[in-house]
Amino acid sequence: MDDFSKQKTEQIILHASDLLSTLGRLKTKPTTWGGHVHTKLPNSGVENSQISEDGIPNYLTSVISSSLQWIDDEETREEIWEAASARIAERSGRTAQPTLSRIFSIPRPSSSEDPIQISLREPSLTADNLGHKTWLASYLLACRLPSLKSLLSPLSDAPAKSYKASTIGCHILADPVRVLELGSGTGLLGIAAASLFPTWQLRLTDLEAIVPNLEANVDANRALFKCDNPPEVDELDWSLTPAPLAKAYESYNTILASDPLYSPSHPEWLFNTIHSYLLQHHTSRVAVELPLRNAYRPEVEEFKTRMVDGDFSLLDSGEETGTEDWGDDTGHGSREVECWWGVWGWSSL
Repeated sequence: MDDFSKQKTEQIILHASDLLSTLGRLKTKPTTWGGHVHTKLPNSGVENSQISEDGIPNYLTSVISSSLQWIDDEETREEIWEAASARIAERSGRTAQPTLSRIFSIPRPSSSEDPIQISLREPSLTADNLGHKTWLASYLLACRLPSLKSLLSPLSDAPAKSYKASTIGCHILADPVRVLELGSGTGLLGIAAASLFPTWQLRLTDLEAIVPNLEANVDANRALFKCDNPPEVDELDWSLTPAPLAKAYESYNTILASDPLYSPSHPEWLFNTIHSYLLQHHTSRVAVELPLRNAYRPEVEEFKTRMVDGDFSLLDSGEETGTEDWGDDTGHGSREVECWWGVWGWSSL
C-alpha cells in the first residue's frame, strides 16, 4: 500500500470512529425514580446534557439510510447502523426500547441513612408482558412501606432466638411474618420489602413469562438482603383459583400488590387469590397501590366492593400523585398519575 492509500485508509478509520463516538454520546439515559415519593424522573435525557434533541431523529435516520460506502469494513458499517438504530429505538417510546437497566432509590425509615439502591433489569416489552416494566405504583408503595410496618406486621416486634451472627442484627421471630406479593413484575416492591425488613419471609410471584427476569433481579440485588434471607420467587396465575388451603404454613400474614388491575377479569381473580392465601387471623393484612387511570377506574371500584363484601375492612388509605414514565400508548413521554393506596384486614376476626 502506498503512502497516499495508507493515509486515506487511516482517515476513513478515524472518521468511522468519530461517527461511532457521536452515536455513543447520543445514547439516552433510562428514566428512573429516587429520593422521595414525588420525585419527577430527574435522570432522563442524553448522556451529554449539552446536546439538543432538535434534529437528532433526522440525523439518525440519515445514518441508517446511508450506504456508508466510504467505509470499506463491513463489520464497522453494521456496527454504525446498529448503533443508530438503537438510538432511534430509545427515542420511540418504551415499547420500542431494547432491554435496559435502571437504579431505583427507596428511602429508609431514618432520613440519616442512605437510601436503598435497587438495580432492575427491564427486558424489551413484547406481546402483553407489561410485567417487564417497573410501574409507578410499585415505587410509591415501596416508599410507603416503612410508615406501614406496624400496621402490616403488628406481631413482628417480638424477637425470639438470634439468627446468624448477632453483629448483623438479625433475629428469627416467634411467629415470622410471611409475606406474599402478587404480580411482582420486575420485583421493585418485593426487593424493597426484603431490604427494609430482613426478617420477613417473602414470596414474590407473577406469570410464567415474567418469572425468569424477576428471579434475575432478585439475584442481582442479593447484597441488600442482610440476613441471607432472599425472597422466594414463584409462578402464580390468579385465574387458577387455588383449592382451600389445608395447612397454616401455606397462607400468609401479609399480601402486597401494586398496579394489578388491567383487565375486567382481574378484580375477581385478585380478590379470590387474596381470600385464598391470606391467613385467617385478626392481624393479617392486605396492602395495595392502585393507579386511578380512567381506563381502569371501574376495575378499581369493583375490587374495593369485592373486598368489603368479602369480609374485609379498610384500615387505612390515601391518595398520592407521581410521574409515570409512560405517556402515550407506546410508552413515549411521561404523565402525572394519581394513585390510591389501602390496607385491609379481616372484618370478622
